[in-house]
Amino acid sequence: MFLGISAAAWSYIFIGVLILAGTITQGTIGFGLGTIATPIIALIRPELVPTLILLLALCISSYTLSRTFRETSWRVVGISSLARIPGSLVGAWAIASLSPNGLSIFIGCAVLFAMTLSSLGWSPRPTTLNTLIAGVASGILGTSTSIGGPPMALIMKRFDPDRTRGTLAGTFVLGTLVSLIILAFSGQISSTQMGAAAAYLPLVIVGLIAANHLNQFIDRNLLNRIVIIVAISAALMLIVESAVF
Repeated sequence: MFLGISAAAWSYIFIGVLILAGTITQGTIGFGLGTIATPIIALIRPELVPTLILLLALCISSYTLSRTFRETSWRVVGISSLARIPGSLVGAWAIASLSPNGLSIFIGCAVLFAMTLSSLGWSPRPTTLNTLIAGVASGILGTSTSIGGPPMALIMKRFDPDRTRGTLAGTFVLGTLVSLIILAFSGQISSTQMGAAAAYLPLVIVGLIAANHLNQFIDRNLLNRIVIIVAISAALMLIVESAVF
């Protein structure tokens, strides 16, 4: 204990800092909450993933979509959302089937895969086939780890920043609803996760307000690189910790 605060309390405070930083990042570049927070939360409070981040990401994406509605590519949103359904079923199966350590290793590997996609110079065209593939991958990753953004961001590299944010927000809103419905029907959502989401929602609101003011000052390319480094480091720690202990 430190200054009368237990280790458990400090872990929840630290998660709050992660959520605030992740919200600012997502409000700036269109994704980031899951990639920053999920592998670290899986290390210290695995019972909260992926539902906590999915619920908060739904709030962030709904707000972003309301501001970028006109820039959104609804064709990409519609195709990817349909493709996300089978992917989400696979993701829910992974959560239900894997042991806690197995799920942690799966999350770590998924983060490494997602960050590899984010760092690729490759930018596939947003054709129907590519969008379907990205939607399935987003469903698997999003439902099992709450990190569904990178596959979709990959096919949007040719979009301008506003269109990217709007389209990502649209895919997140519909896709996250699909994931949450499937998780609920499979019994993977707990009252603890719901309560934590409600408790951290004010930090999301603060993060979105901060992102609106910081957007014009932030170097998006630098921020994207920082997100990749943090996420990969946390994923490697999660894999090692789960495999050894």
